[in-house]
Amino acid sequence: MLKILLERLAVISILSLVLLIFVQEFLNAQFLFLETLVLILVVFICIVRARGSALYISLITLVVGHVLLFKYEMGYTVWFEAITKNVPLGVLFVMVPVLIIPIKIGGYLEAFNYYISKYFTKSHSIFSILSSFVFGLGSITNLGALRITYSLIENIKLPKKFLAKVFGVGFSSCMCWSPYFASVNLVLYYTGVSFGDYFFFGFLYGILMLLLGNLLFYFDLPLRNELKATLKVSPLIEGNKKKMIQLIFNLVLLYVVVVLGEKITKFSSIMLLVSFIAAFYGAIWSVFLKKFHRFWLELKSYDQSILQVTNEFVFFICVGFFGVILAKAPVHYFIETAFRSISGLSPFLLVEFIIIITVLLSSIGFHHVITITTFALSLKPAMLGLSDIAFTLTLVVAYTISMIISPFVPANMVIGGLIQEKTFVIGLKWNRNFGFIVIVISGIYIILVNRLF
Repeated sequence: MLKILLERLAVISILSLVLLIFVQEFLNAQFLFLETLVLILVVFICIVRARGSALYISLITLVVGHVLLFKYEMGYTVWFEAITKNVPLGVLFVMVPVLIIPIKIGGYLEAFNYYISKYFTKSHSIFSILSSFVFGLGSITNLGALRITYSLIENIKLPKKFLAKVFGVGFSSCMCWSPYFASVNLVLYYTGVSFGDYFFFGFLYGILMLLLGNLLFYFDLPLRNELKATLKVSPLIEGNKKKMIQLIFNLVLLYVVVVLGEKITKFSSIMLLVSFIAAFYGAIWSVFLKKFHRFWLELKSYDQSILQVTNEFVFFICVGFFGVILAKAPVHYFIETAFRSISGLSPFLLVEFIIIITVLLSSIGFHHVITITTFALSLKPAMLGLSDIAFTLTLVVAYTISMIISPFVPANMVIGGLIQEKTFVIGLKWNRNFGFIVIVISGIYIILVNRLF
C-alpha cells in the first residue's frame, strides 16, 4: 500500500513540477515559493524511492552541498539557483519517452526486422546494421534503444561480446550529438553554447566513432569467426521499405525542428525546448499515422515511464545542486589554480587530461557527471587555449567515453542486464580498446576543431 502511495505521489509531484515549469516559461513569470515547495516534495519522494548508486550519490551530494552552503553563508538565492539548476534536465527525462509511442505503434520496428533477416548471414553487415540502428533510434529514445534492439534479436542467440560491442559503439556514437541526451544538454547548458553551433561538430564526431567501432570489429577476426559460427540462414521476413524511409525522415526532421526552434523561440533552456518538441511532435506524428487514439491510450499509462526515470530525475537535481555550490565555494579557486599551473602545456594535452581524469574517476565509481559539472562551472575555455566549441566537445567526449568504459554507468548496467554479463567485463574488458582508441582520436579531433575558431 505504501509503495503504491509513494508511486502516485511521485508521478503527481513530478507532473506538477513539469506543468509549473512550462507555465512559468510561457507566461514569462516565476512562482518561486510554489516551485520551491513542489521541488522539495519531488526530491524527498524520489530519494525515498531511489535505490542503488542513485540513492547514495544523491544523498551525499545533497548533504555535502548543504554543509558547504551553510559554512560559507551563501543564502537562499544561491540555494534556489543550485537546486533548480538541473530541473530542465529532469523535465527532459520525463518528456522525451513520449517519442517512443509513435515509433512503437507505427510499425517501424517490424519493418526493421526485414533488414536484419536480409543481411543475417553477413557478419560485418549485421554489425553495421545493428550499431547504426542503435545510433539512429537511440538518438531520440536514449537507453530505450538498447532494450528495443535486444527485443528484436534476442531469439537469435548472438555472442555476448558481439552484442556488448554493438550496443557500446551504437549508443556512445549517438549520445555525443543528440539533444535528447543528458550528455549534450547538460554540457551545452553549462557552457552556454547553442545546439545549432554545436550540432555539426558533435554529429561529425558521432559518425567518426561509429565508423571507428565498425572498423575495429572488422579487424577483430576471432569475434567475427565466433559470430559466423552462430549465424544460420534466416528466412526473409516481409518488410515495408516505406516504413524505414518514414522513420529516417522523422528522425532527421526532429533535429531540424530543434535547430530551427532554438533560433526562433525564446525558451530559457534548450532542454525545455527539446522536451516541448518531444511531446508535441509525438502527438502530431501519431495524428499522421492515424493512430492518435492509441497514442492517447498509451499516454494514460505513461505514469510507468515517469516512474522509470525518478532515479535519474533526483540524481541530476542533486548533482546539479552540488556542482553550483562547489563552483561558488573556495574549491572553485583551487581547481582554477591547478589548471593555471599546467596551462603552459599544449591544448591537446589539456584536453586529454580532462578526458582521462573524468574516465578514471568514473571507472572507480566517482560519477562523471560530478566531474564534468565541476569542470564546466570552474574552468574558462580561454584558460586552456580552447574555443567555446572545443571546450564543449571536450566535456561531451569525457562524458561519452566514461559511458563506454565505466562499469558503474547506466548504459553498461542495462547492457549487462540484457546479455546477462558483468558490467566490469563489458566496460573494462570488451569495450576497453574502443574506449582507449577513442580517447586519442578525440584529442586530435578536438584540436582540429579548435583551430577553426
